[in-house]
Amino acid sequence: MRRLIVIALLCLGGSVLADATQVEVIQIMSRPAATLIDTITPLIGEHSSVSAHHDKLVIKGTRAEIDAIRTLLRDLDRPARRLLIEVRQVGSQSLSSKDFGYGVHTDNVRLGRVAPGSDASISFQGIQTRGRDDGLQRVQALDGLPATIRVGQSVPVYQAYEYIGRYPVARGYEVDYRDTASGFIALPRVHGDQVTVEIFQQQERPSYNGRFDHQQAATVLRGNLGQWLTLGSIGGTARDSGNTIGRSFQTRRAQDRQLELRVLAID
Repeated sequence: MRRLIVIALLCLGGSVLADATQVEVIQIMSRPAATLIDTITPLIGEHSSVSAHHDKLVIKGTRAEIDAIRTLLRDLDRPARRLLIEVRQVGSQSLSSKDFGYGVHTDNVRLGRVAPGSDASISFQGIQTRGRDDGLQRVQALDGLPATIRVGQSVPVYQAYEYIGRYPVARGYEVDYRDTASGFIALPRVHGDQVTVEIFQQQERPSYNGRFDHQQAATVLRGNLGQWLTLGSIGGTARDSGNTIGRSFQTRRAQDRQLELRVLAID
């Protein structure tokens, strides 16, 4: 009878020790310890707790809870893969212009445009130009962490002014500077041979007549590592034409841009 009581007390004591609250400190090697708190919290009970201090997790819980957390950390606490994110812009521009002019000059009539020293003239001018507008930006990142690349310049902007007072009219220009920037923010997540990327991309640059071209794109892409993924495309055409006495002209401007992204695994 005494032996049965002793055995029962020993079993009860072992159960109490197993359920007793313990404190353990675990070193985290691959990421900030605070980023793991939300993932670990569901594994502990209401009387247990987990906190972060620099690169360490401080866990207060039962032995079973601590063992479950250690098992989970063996999968989570691994060095994040290094990635290379590339964003490229493939663009083309074209301009075509046709200008036809004519003129006649007699003693009584002058019509259109006449070349100096002649009584009549006909002129035609045709211009066609094509150009490329390509660019590539790249930045290294860690799997699961955001990366940013941004470049820009300060562009002078001129504004005319006129002052009328008691003295002669004063005219001039004021110079101000506007900052333009191009780049992107990307958050890659690798799963097997595929990658999901959240990205925000923008480009701003000076155009003509004091104007600025501004373009933005924000989306989520998914594809294979090393594969170029289409982020978006932009295109547009502008036409001008006019007819006056002695002159007829037509101008056409076209622009096409395509944005692409890919993620390469460095290791």
